[in-house]
Amino acid sequence: MIDDEGRLFGVVNVVDVLVVLLVLAVVAGGASLVLGTGDGGTSETEVRYATVDLGPQPSYVANLVESGDLVEYGEANNLTVTDVYVTDEGNHERVLARVKLESPPNEEGKFAFDGEAPRVGRELTIATNEYRASGRITAVSETDSTLNLVERTVLLEGTLSMEEAERLSANDSVVRGNETIASVESFQLYGTENPNERRVIVAVDLLAHQDDDRPQFGSTPLRLGESVELNTGEYSLSGSILRVGGGDLPITERDVLLRTGMSADDAAALSVGDEYQVNGQTVATVQSVDAYGTGNPERRLVYVGVTYVTYEPRAQPQFAGTVVREGAHLPFRTDEYEFEGRVVRENALEQRGEETTRTVTLEIENAQPDLAGSLEAGMAERINGETIASLSNVTVEPADVVLTSDDGNVYLREHPVEKDVEITAELQVRESINGVTYKGEPIRPGDTILIDLGTVTVRATVTSL
Repeated sequence: MIDDEGRLFGVVNVVDVLVVLLVLAVVAGGASLVLGTGDGGTSETEVRYATVDLGPQPSYVANLVESGDLVEYGEANNLTVTDVYVTDEGNHERVLARVKLESPPNEEGKFAFDGEAPRVGRELTIATNEYRASGRITAVSETDSTLNLVERTVLLEGTLSMEEAERLSANDSVVRGNETIASVESFQLYGTENPNERRVIVAVDLLAHQDDDRPQFGSTPLRLGESVELNTGEYSLSGSILRVGGGDLPITERDVLLRTGMSADDAAALSVGDEYQVNGQTVATVQSVDAYGTGNPERRLVYVGVTYVTYEPRAQPQFAGTVVREGAHLPFRTDEYEFEGRVVRENALEQRGEETTRTVTLEIENAQPDLAGSLEAGMAERINGETIASLSNVTVEPADVVLTSDDGNVYLREHPVEKDVEITAELQVRESINGVTYKGEPIRPGDTILIDLGTVTVRATVTSL
């Protein structure tokens, strides 16, 4: 194989062949060190995915965090942003990033990024040529390069200025980081005690983040009572969560009968069909009115049947934050008048019983002559053109007085001044199985009632009904 001149096969010098073999061995060894061996060596790169809560950031920083941002953490340790979720938090924007962590296993064969395991709670810094932000790891997995984002519909209750409420409309949206994180589905406006403020009930679709069983909108868990911020640029609403899930705004109508006192002028202006409107939305409509005199010519007792536009976040309907039930006080406002009434009946617009007219006998004992002389048949209580009571007969007699003489004898005599008055009157009443009511109150023999005749007010005792 080797000739007399030391050539292999008579072609190549043996020394040259050995040199070439040595070079090839060195190259192969170097490649093995760089690329790793095929027998389970430790130089292969592994990957983990982590969610990093970067917390509140100025808008100019939040706008720079994007998928694809790459950070090198030393040799063979790379961090790449794969997904971003941005929400509002006060005057800043809260940033949640999903990152890909690339690193070879450590000497023990375990995954370590920049020398440490990427455990929940560990702080990581994302520093590029454009920004620097730090946050803590909230979740780690071997898969899922994207954040677990879910859509949830919530019902919010909050307040807006009158001007902001006018800019509120369905399909308003909040966009952050190229994602629509909130969109208004429907809303209902109500008035408040402040004429320049509006209460708003709004159904909103939220893009929430979920690492465990409960989704969060930014840092806010989606549960009852939590506050969610919506900033569209046209208005800023901080709303309390009334309900999670359930779809569109749960608007209903509720009939109630209110009892209230008001001025005679307001009572005269009040009529069936009047509407309570807020920013063009009708929230209540008058369906019935019964007004009565009070003895004060400037005041009226009024029963008003009203249909309210309510919402039901849970079991009971509400109007402007007040649960609609017996005993609750509800407002009603127009450009001409406003009042607040107490709910005396639910799911009803009229007083109990059938309206009718009854003839009753009334008595006033020991009346002053001026009062007795001012009463006559034909007088009536009329409110807004409706007759509430009319006198059909009036009988006046001297009142009896009991006198005791000096010798102890008792005598029944006519009073020299005071009079007894008997009145027959036609009263507008309501009859039901529970009895008879007049001006919303039960009446029985022995009860005292009031008749406002305009020039005089009569308080008389019912003797027969």
